[in-house]
Amino acid sequence: MFPQRNQNNLTVLYRLFPRAVTALKGAHVAVLLCLSFLVSFANANSLPSDDALDAMFQAQEYENIVNVLEPIPSKTPKQYNVLISALMNTDLDDAEDMAAKFVDDHKDNYRAYHMHASVMGAQAMDSVFSALGYAKKAKASLQKAIEVAPDEIEVYQALMQFYIVAPSIAGGDIDEAKILADKITQMDALEGKFATATVYAADDKAAEAKTMLNGLSEQPEFEVRARLELGRLHIDGEEYDDAIAALTPLLSTNVAKAQKSDEQAWDAYSNRKFSQLYGTYRIGWVAVETSQYTESGIDALNYYLAELEATDIDTHQLPSKNWANLRLAELFLNADDVSMASSTLDKVTKDGDKRLAKIMKSLKKQIKKRT
Repeated sequence: MFPQRNQNNLTVLYRLFPRAVTALKGAHVAVLLCLSFLVSFANANSLPSDDALDAMFQAQEYENIVNVLEPIPSKTPKQYNVLISALMNTDLDDAEDMAAKFVDDHKDNYRAYHMHASVMGAQAMDSVFSALGYAKKAKASLQKAIEVAPDEIEVYQALMQFYIVAPSIAGGDIDEAKILADKITQMDALEGKFATATVYAADDKAAEAKTMLNGLSEQPEFEVRARLELGRLHIDGEEYDDAIAALTPLLSTNVAKAQKSDEQAWDAYSNRKFSQLYGTYRIGWVAVETSQYTESGIDALNYYLAELEATDIDTHQLPSKNWANLRLAELFLNADDVSMASSTLDKVTKDGDKRLAKIMKSLKKQIKKRT
């Protein structure tokens, strides 16, 4: 129903909240910046820069982020965004409290309501008995975002996705999603096509959705996004050959970089690069889930890991290096390359993710038996 803190729900999370903050290049740079920042903060009581925050998050220094940002009395939206994202990896109840403060401090910023809805969604996934209440809170936050920013297409997209992914008892409603898709079409014809394709797919009209997305994929400017959505539809339908065919061109697609000084161009570039990266990760995921396309999956995950380290777009909502290396280790094991499986698995670190730890433990046992 809603995004939670594992990789199975990242597609939903990305569709609901596609924009956040930017990340620095390289884990080694991230660690160095994190350490140097902590020293300077302690000595000079200075506020963290956006790049320092991104570096800390990239290095998965969640507790350090909380320790640094929580005491700041007047937090910027960026600081709230990173702080709450960190708390979602450590304590959802604390994340909920901080999301409420974000809304209180930035009542006119629609992204505050998006973040609040994201936390409510995670809580709904994490709590059986309170799921309905959290779902209603998520919906209310998304509706408030529209009141605050009625000219932003993003707010209508987020609420539309809620209506699609939430069950009817929690407020899901395909007819309401169609109304919002029409509203988006009135605001922007292209975005309307993507919204309509999403509604088609949710309304058991996958063939119509695929036809629309195939047409959009033939336009260079929209190819990356369309291929990601097309691949998702094929995966949902267990049409894995078609999914691999739709996603593989992303490995060779050149996503022209924009300047950060041009906010609109940078946002467009960031979204395209995000879609490209997530699409390549999904190739690896398909290879693992099907025990097929192993060579393609290895190539895709190697590409993903290299690009993830090199990029300076927001990577908070992308599968982590831990997950990519874990999947890559599985594929090397499937390819009977036990040595590469072992060395790749050594790159995976414990980060509190129970599901990752469980798979990691199983892989270590398999590797031990085959060495």
